Amino acid sequence: MADTNIYISDLPAEMDEESLKTIFGAYGTVTWGKVFQGKGKPGSSGIVEFASIEEASWVVENVSGNIPEGLSMPVTITFKKAKADKGKGFGKGFGGFGGFGGFGGGKFGGGGRFSPYGCGKGGAKGGSFDAETEGMLDQWVQAKRSRDFATADSLRAVLRAQGIDPDKVR
Repeated sequence: MADTNIYISDLPAEMDEESLKTIFGAYGTVTWGKVFQGKGKPGSSGIVEFASIEEASWVVENVSGNIPEGLSMPVTITFKKAKADKGKGFGKGFGGFGGFGGFGGGKFGGGGRFSPYGCGKGGAKGGSFDAETEGMLDQWVQAKRSRDFATADSLRAVLRAQGIDPDKVR
């Protein structure tokens, strides 16, 4: 689904926000940008907001998979993900697929985090998320734990715009 925000992966590790805005400013009016350093990964990722959906669409369609001016490696660019499936997991708490001891593991059933929202580990209603969204959720958790509230708030806003409430799924 087209949006003014795009998610860029496979950025170089040394990428900073000013460089991100400058590089993608060549393709349209950048109103906001944020770089997320890959924890334990060689690269980083970023989010850029353009002034219009048309500019963002053009970048996703024409730059993704290519090497943007100013970089030396191809990048992957996508729009924010559509709202997550709102289906419920089996067993909301005591022995179903996602509660205190069912197949979903949980704190008392072995294997993962307890989630009062069903689906066991992670609590993602209706199933798990794609790799990019999982990465953003993990970065959000890490930012909260390290008390980097500016980054955590930015990630929370992007995830909520995708229909994912990180406070509920992590």
